[in-house]
Amino acid sequence: MHANLPYPPARSPWLFGGQIKQSERRTTLQHVHENGQIFVVESGVMAVITQGAYWLIGPGQLLWLPSGLVHEARSHGAIAGCILYITGSRCSFLSNKSFVADSTRLLLAQAERLSQNAQGAVWNDCVIRLAESFWDEFLSIPHQSVSLPFPGDTRLKRVADILSTNPADSRRQQDWADMAGMSLRSFVRHFTADTGMQFSAWRQRLRILNAQEKLARGEHVTHVAAAVGYESLGAFAAAFKKNTGCSPSAYAQRCRAKATSPM
Repeated sequence: MHANLPYPPARSPWLFGGQIKQSERRTTLQHVHENGQIFVVESGVMAVITQGAYWLIGPGQLLWLPSGLVHEARSHGAIAGCILYITGSRCSFLSNKSFVADSTRLLLAQAERLSQNAQGAVWNDCVIRLAESFWDEFLSIPHQSVSLPFPGDTRLKRVADILSTNPADSRRQQDWADMAGMSLRSFVRHFTADTGMQFSAWRQRLRILNAQEKLARGEHVTHVAAAVGYESLGAFAAAFKKNTGCSPSAYAQRCRAKATSPM
């Protein structure tokens, strides 16, 4: 026992947060947290952008953001879930890189309960057990590599930023290489080495991520296909299914169903 502390160390809260319920689209500008952050989405879609990657978190997923990471976020229509902040003593056990994971039903229930009951300066035995059980479940969840990595090279980042602003930009690879001040061969090689993806695959994933955001906002499939650079609805549907495992209409329907289902 530490006599100079008002309560035993085991009762010192290392987790806090709250529930999120938004009925409209919302954008949060670049900011940073001193604690690690677990963003759990129960319904709706949230996009999070860091200097190094673009993440899309859908229903039943969570995102881990390490402390000190500059990021911005935007939701699309109604969204529900919770945000839990993890203090430094626990963050040291986690990766210093962001990751997405599929939430389990147990973790979703635990996170919701903690967001309501882990607010006090001293935890009771029930909250201590719940927090430790949540932590065990969280650490056991397999991570996913579903982000879109951004290049670090300044020349390549200029290209990525322009395409992020307008994914439908149809300029050829040679045009992008010229913009970066590289030969086509050098551009392709450096882009792959920097991001781990070929430029064509990177651009396709950027388009599909943007399409998912637009579909989550309720935009029509035909309009979305054109807005992200596909002249053919069939080509868009094929690329979307290849990247997400479902058709654009099925994804849109799932987002609507999740957004209207009771909490």
